[in-house]
Amino acid sequence: LVCLATGTVYRKYEPIFFQSLGNPFIFRCIDGVLIDGNDKGLSRAVYRSCSRRDQLGPLRTSDASWLTAAPQNPLAVGQYVNNCSREKAANVCYQEFDVPGSFPVELKQYLPNIVYSHDIQSHLRCVVLVTLRDIKQGEELFSNYFTIVN
Repeated sequence: LVCLATGTVYRKYEPIFFQSLGNPFIFRCIDGVLIDGNDKGLSRAVYRSCSRRDQLGPLRTSDASWLTAAPQNPLAVGQYVNNCSREKAANVCYQEFDVPGSFPVELKQYLPNIVYSHDIQSHLRCVVLVTLRDIKQGEELFSNYFTIVN
């Protein structure tokens, strides 16, 4: 595991038009679920709002520190990984998974994802990037935007 793709998780029928305008940080999952990892503008405001909405008393249900200058989770940078090219081969790939309902609520504060609609009973979708080979310290990460591991 190298890093996590961060952001607001939208089901394929939820509105994301305005958030998508000029936004290069939207990840589309195999089943049409979208994860908006933009840390600016409307996307940022939506994430922060949903994060505060779902807080359970003192327990946070997501990590919003990736929106700040001092992120607490050093793995919450997956949205910044560049696409591979002919010159630079992919060294990481995407792995989608749904966080099970039995996941401890006290650990959700470390997940950099939040669902857009909280009234729909479904699992939280997360996307992690995993290595395809050994990665050296300081090496830039490249993924193939069209390759997802099931």
